[in-house]
Amino acid sequence: MGGVPPGDRRPRAVSAAARLARLLRDLERAGTSVMALARQGRPQAPWTLYPDESGVFDRATRCQFYYHAHAGARHEAGHFHTVRLFHDRTAHLVAISMTERGWPQRLFTLNLWAIGDAYAPPARLKRWAREWRLAETRGEPRLVRFVNLVFEAFRPAIERLQDEKAAALRAWRANHPGRDPFEDRSLEILSEVAVEPG
Repeated sequence: MGGVPPGDRRPRAVSAAARLARLLRDLERAGTSVMALARQGRPQAPWTLYPDESGVFDRATRCQFYYHAHAGARHEAGHFHTVRLFHDRTAHLVAISMTERGWPQRLFTLNLWAIGDAYAPPARLKRWAREWRLAETRGEPRLVRFVNLVFEAFRPAIERLQDEKAAALRAWRANHPGRDPFEDRSLEILSEVAVEPG
């Protein structure tokens, strides 16, 4: 896949993808990665949240993200979770799966049980994705810039994932009448798409 999803040639998306690729290459040349920036020099430990339990958040925009890795995962180095913050809950927007090299490779959405989330309809999730922005002063500037650029470069794909997530839940309900899809531990990833910055 190219720098932006097929059919998405918006100048802003193309520019964001180019800036994202440039940022990642600059980090590689410096001998680091966005995962290392999130860990703040600490070794990666499974299930530990980086940079800490609170992640990086911006109270003004109600956006938050954090990085972690699962034990024994072979398909990725780890992933960033992005959420919309509320005083009593969070709404998960998208996870950013990372390669060992430090580049995003896949975006995916999750079932509520997997993230301890509250339900939000696709239209609202898409609006929050369009509004996503953290001030770079809220954390390590290159790390915050990375997550902001992922949303800017791949926003249409992130919005489509919300519709596909809702469709997956509808299909599950049709095949499992009377059961709650949000508590089915076999139903974890609800939608996903491969991505590659330019």
